[in-house]
Amino acid sequence: MKIPSHLTQYAMDIIEDESNGVTSFSLQSSTKEQWFDIYYYGELENGDITGVEPSFANIKIVAKSTNSKEEILLFDETEHGYNAMFCDSHSDEEKANRLLEKFNVPSSKIKLTIGYSIDYDSEKELYEFDEQGNVILLDGRKIAWQQLLCDGIDWLSIILIDETGNEQVIVDAELS
Repeated sequence: MKIPSHLTQYAMDIIEDESNGVTSFSLQSSTKEQWFDIYYYGELENGDITGVEPSFANIKIVAKSTNSKEEILLFDETEHGYNAMFCDSHSDEEKANRLLEKFNVPSSKIKLTIGYSIDYDSEKELYEFDEQGNVILLDGRKIAWQQLLCDGIDWLSIILIDETGNEQVIVDAELS
C-alpha cells in the first residue's frame, strides 16, 4: 500500500486503485481524532493554497487536531513529492521563513488523494545511490528505495470536509 511515510500512522479508510496509481485516505490523529484546523504557508487563490516567491514551490500545510492540538504535517512542498526530491532546490532560509496562517474555515475532516504515475522501477538507473543502496535526494537526504516508491508522489489533492459533508479542495498540486 502506497502512502507517504510521514502520513502512514495517520491514514484511515484507505482506498488504493493500482490501475490508475491513485491512493485516497482520510486523516486521524494518533488519538483517533478526525476534526482539524488547518494552518498553511502560501497564498490563497480562489480558495486554493499556492506557493509564493522566491520559488513558488514552497507551500506548507499542517493539520492541528481540534481537541488534543496534535500537529500533523500534511504537505511540505520543499520536501515532499517528486519535484522536491529530485528537481527543485530550496535554501535553508526559504524553508525556515514560512510562518503558518490559520485557514479561515471551521474545523474539518481531511481527505487526501495522492497520485503515483511515475514508474520508478523502469527508471532506476537514473537515480544516485549510496553504498547501502539508499537513494540520494537532491538536498542530500538518503532514503530506502521502498520509501521512494511511497514518498515520490507526483500529484496531491487535499480536501476539507465540513460537518454537513460539503467538500472544499484547498490543494490540487502537480508535483512532477
